[in-house]
Amino acid sequence: MIKIVIDLINNPIFIIPFLVVIITQWLKGIIKIIQEKKFLWIAFFEWGGMPSSHSALVVSLSLIVGIKEGFNSTIFILSMFLAGIVIADAIGVRLATEEQAKVINKIIQRELKDPELKEINLKESIGHTPIEAIVGGIIGLILGHLLYYGIFHRRK
Repeated sequence: MIKIVIDLINNPIFIIPFLVVIITQWLKGIIKIIQEKKFLWIAFFEWGGMPSSHSALVVSLSLIVGIKEGFNSTIFILSMFLAGIVIADAIGVRLATEEQAKVINKIIQRELKDPELKEINLKESIGHTPIEAIVGGIIGLILGHLLYYGIFHRRK
């Protein structure tokens, strides 16, 4: 078990996307705190918002797979399609779900008289705008490149 953990930590295809998502979530939390002008722990753990940690993760994963396995490899091509699906989902389905949650919350608060329903508050921050996804992807490329060539490539 310990060998598996050590192997994962030493594998850039695992650790770099993991670090990228942590850094991107941290950055998202800082941005949210600046926007809200108050400290919010939850801001570091929410999905949705600027930048997209989903996009950062899958783009950095594809980049590192391409560097390690070749940009013409089957696994790189697979990772690119996976990245496209994740990003499209974050922009399309999840953003539409976010908009629906906002409308439903407004309807519940304004129109419904049932006290039990008044307590319902659907999560609204779950999707990404195209710019949030693009910025996340750029962060994934930059951090993925910097972490790989700054940490893992030097070990050789």
